[in-house]
Amino acid sequence: MNAAPSTAPALEAQKAPWSDLFRDGQALYSVLVILGTMLHALQVLVMAIIMPTVVADIGGAEYYTWAAMLYTVGSIVGAAAVAPVWSALGGARPGYTLSGLAFLAGTLGCALAPNIGWLNAARLVQGLAGGLVTGGSMALIGSLFPAPLRTRILAIQQGTFTASHLLGPVMGGMFAQFGWWRGSFWGMLPFLALFSVLAWVKLPQRIGVDAVRGSARFPFMRLLLLSAAVFCVAAIGPVERMAFRTGLALAALALLWWVFRLDRGLPNKLYPSHALSLTKTVGLSLWIILFMGLVQTALSIFLPLLLQVVHGVPPLIVNFMNIILSFAWTIGTFSVAGWTGTRERAALASGPILMLLGLTGVVISTRTPDLAVLTASTFVFGLGIGVHNVHLVSRAMAAALPGEERITASALTSIRSVGTALGAALIGVLASLAGLGDATEPHAVAGALSFVFTVNLAPLALAALSMFWLLRISSGAGSRRLHS
Repeated sequence: MNAAPSTAPALEAQKAPWSDLFRDGQALYSVLVILGTMLHALQVLVMAIIMPTVVADIGGAEYYTWAAMLYTVGSIVGAAAVAPVWSALGGARPGYTLSGLAFLAGTLGCALAPNIGWLNAARLVQGLAGGLVTGGSMALIGSLFPAPLRTRILAIQQGTFTASHLLGPVMGGMFAQFGWWRGSFWGMLPFLALFSVLAWVKLPQRIGVDAVRGSARFPFMRLLLLSAAVFCVAAIGPVERMAFRTGLALAALALLWWVFRLDRGLPNKLYPSHALSLTKTVGLSLWIILFMGLVQTALSIFLPLLLQVVHGVPPLIVNFMNIILSFAWTIGTFSVAGWTGTRERAALASGPILMLLGLTGVVISTRTPDLAVLTASTFVFGLGIGVHNVHLVSRAMAAALPGEERITASALTSIRSVGTALGAALIGVLASLAGLGDATEPHAVAGALSFVFTVNLAPLALAALSMFWLLRISSGAGSRRLHS
């Protein structure tokens, strides 16, 4: 077996100072990443706040959840399509610029929507473009930012998402209060225009292997299969009969397997080589990210319900715990972004353990309602995400095979979104099995949520085991096995 150029020391490169993000031509690349993250995050978060106002204005209450669902489906497919779209258009500059223009077109469509059908179609376009933007941002990080800067820009990206997490509901609530929900879309258009102009003017025409991939056939079939798989996952929640839910879950898994099977060995890949491997850095990283996405969804969706029904927190501040989680994630990210060597490995190892401890505390708080315990547990969970995530993502980018840097980077976003979607479907089934749909009393809701959170300890434990295995085979003799 031939050793690949990538080695363990290369995966743990010394970190550059924060100021390097804004010198030597990196400043505008940093601005593009930050702006793209903000625009995508705001559109995810604003919609949940304004939907009641939207339905009151243009009707379509029976399609209430479709706007969020179609955006999620589109963003997963869009993130997976970054590499083939950029290749088909001839490089990073036209690919990233078109992503911004498509996002602008989808947002304009939402602002002008005369009915719910139009709005949902525009949200699908928005989602596809948002996936292309976020996946493209990761590709820029992997290609334009040297290894010593990657954890720095990833930390800034997380900070941007946290700020958007706070700003999104405020912005949506403000426009909903005024009764002008369309303003939340009109207000985004100047920023999307600026984003597109900056991408066209400042990005290089090609990055890495863009120049040699333009002749490959566009993977319509694989993207269609991926779309069908995500639609099956999204449809699990609204379906009530368990037989149909099981069928949809099996169909989704079969379609996802088919996508990865077809993708193997083709020149115009959606996902990197060894994406499902348990013995390669990239494959293990993607598995860990998938497991983390599954679990984070359960907390994001059910923490507000736990607060309101079990802990008796007023509806006005039920989003308090999600804000705590985001802040802890950001604190953890910025605290460890400069760590290298032994400290970096310690951050990777401790992240899943902290998340396990945090989720265990959440389970305890369902049975013994104590707001202090729940707050501390949520903070520990978020801290665990933050201390490992930037190093895991940076390590996966550094381990990409030659010529697959861009695909690997964008796959990180796509797989995380797949995990989030699968997590939403899983907790819907678990909640139904636990009787949450009929539960209204605090003790009944607490019991159902305890069951949901306890089951979610399993994928989190798998993530922790995968992380320890990654660290073991990334060092010493294991490193030769990993990269051979």
